[in-house]
Amino acid sequence: MTQALFNQQLCDFISRSTTPFHAVESMVAELAGAGFEELDDQSSWSVKPGGKYFLCRNGSSLVAFVVGTASAPVEGMRMVGAHTDSPCLMVKPLPENNREGYFQLGVEVYGGALLNPWFDRDLSLAGRVTFEATGGLLKSALIDFHSAIATVEIAPFTGTSPVWGGAGARI
Repeated sequence: MTQALFNQQLCDFISRSTTPFHAVESMVAELAGAGFEELDDQSSWSVKPGGKYFLCRNGSSLVAFVVGTASAPVEGMRMVGAHTDSPCLMVKPLPENNREGYFQLGVEVYGGALLNPWFDRDLSLAGRVTFEATGGLLKSALIDFHSAIATVEIAPFTGTSPVWGGAGARI
């Protein structure tokens, strides 16, 4: 693989992976395409030498491994770990608010976000939403608006709290 192809594939993956949930979804597709078999974390496994496996939990955690073809590891095993979450602004439950003539979404900081770069710039909305479907069943789906819908500003009525206002539109 050339450096240019590697870079393009990495950029494509990053573009598809706007949230941790999207990153896991992208990796599940990559692993399945590479011949990995999905395991159920609630069932017994029957792994075979040379087998390639993965399991996904809650759409936000992913573990993949390849079983060696030699005898069982005697001196340990090699593992690589990473995490998909990163500092962000998360929309709160029941976030809708109309204040000072603006429609606002309540957000909370997740992780060690540096807040100043988030202020006064166009932002989109992406992640996993859970909703009540027909018949009262709860379902989840991934969303990604792919375009700017809001701006985070310092709330004019407090001078300190960030709010997420709807693209500058007044109500």
